[in-house]
Amino acid sequence: MLFLPLLLLAIALYICGQRTYSLLIFFFFAFYGFQIIPEELFETGLGFSKPTDFALVYVVVLFGYGCFAYHDFIPLNKMTYLIAIYLMAILIIIGVNKFVYGIGWGDILKTSRNYFFVLAYYPLRRVNKEEVDHLLKILLYIVLLQSVLFAIQAFTGKAILSGAEDKSGGDLIHRFYNSPRMLYFFIFYTIFVQPLGKKYSIIAGVILVITSFLPLHRSLTIMVILTLSFGYVLNVGNLKRFIRYLPYVFLIVVPLGAVLFAQIGSRTVADLQMVQEGDFASMEDSDEIESFEMDSESTFTFRIAHFMERYLYARSNKLNEFFGLGLMSEESPYTNNNLNFVIGLVDDKTGGVVQLESGDIAWSNFVVRYGYVGTLAYLIFYLGLAFFFFVNRKDKLALSLLLYMLLVLGTSLTSDTLFQVSRNVFVLMLFDFIVDKKRYEENNGTDLPV
Repeated sequence: MLFLPLLLLAIALYICGQRTYSLLIFFFFAFYGFQIIPEELFETGLGFSKPTDFALVYVVVLFGYGCFAYHDFIPLNKMTYLIAIYLMAILIIIGVNKFVYGIGWGDILKTSRNYFFVLAYYPLRRVNKEEVDHLLKILLYIVLLQSVLFAIQAFTGKAILSGAEDKSGGDLIHRFYNSPRMLYFFIFYTIFVQPLGKKYSIIAGVILVITSFLPLHRSLTIMVILTLSFGYVLNVGNLKRFIRYLPYVFLIVVPLGAVLFAQIGSRTVADLQMVQEGDFASMEDSDEIESFEMDSESTFTFRIAHFMERYLYARSNKLNEFFGLGLMSEESPYTNNNLNFVIGLVDDKTGGVVQLESGDIAWSNFVVRYGYVGTLAYLIFYLGLAFFFFVNRKDKLALSLLLYMLLVLGTSLTSDTLFQVSRNVFVLMLFDFIVDKKRYEENNGTDLPV
């Protein structure tokens, strides 16, 4: 009950027009209390179990309010069409789960509620640019503070930010996996939009990039370097200028890459060799899959095997293949009666293998929850927006969003961030500003005044 008054305050502030601080509270919920507040404090007796539940209630209440308060609340634009495609698929999947699989409404609501986070677009688009610019600066300072705390974690081994259960020691850096949840968007926003001015934005950007390297996460490290390099090429837009600055890029990237790959490169080679030697496609029965042994170093191999076990199971049934394995909860009778996967993390409560969602790979979650229908609809939504930002990449904000989406997509084999609909909140909030700027420039032939 502790945070219910804060939720009600956020809703009241939005309705009263104080939307910067209303959205600040919303982001506090959407990004797990900025990882300062322990997650268990958000649990209530009213069905709230995660901070994102508060953010979702905020979205649903203000979506309902907006439908009655504004005649143009739902515009007929590209975002609405993409959201409609995605939600139509979700509703079909829900129908199959209820009337074909026989899963109860309680489980369906519990597991699918966050898919409706895309409706956040409609209340967020009502906030003006000055309010959003102010909000983003506040959030940037918060991310910088989180980055400092995360660095202290990495070098001391003492958990500070919430969600720090998984870690391993190192000679110098302790590997924590609870890096700031807003970090990846703000890397690109800070470097390319430069909201603090050129000098201080570069300093802030360097801090954020270094923070992204501290978990010593192979795919993340590679994708940060690749997306920043790609963004630099797109931002320069001039081959001669790009060639002129290329030596400086190498001076930074090569030594940094040498240090990183000295620590994590051997594991990458070992994982790739195991994947090459392991013929997952031929594992047609559970006995063969069960014989596949994992060790602590075979993390990438584990993820591929996790995905393949669930994918091969889904292929054995057309309904599962197209509509997913189900929207049931992990502990439900339906899960216990129908699933018996042997590859997965250990459930702390039962001691058995976690059957459903995984934080290690997004595509396993797509197989389990979406099937072909939901996955295709989500990719149309996601890639459609990414293509829109690519077309408008001359706009620094669009470029930042494009790079953020590419980073999330690029790490989907080693993280479930792509599957987390709430992580699209920056895309949903900032989409209209790019549309408005494009429309202004087309009508007036000049840039939109800042």
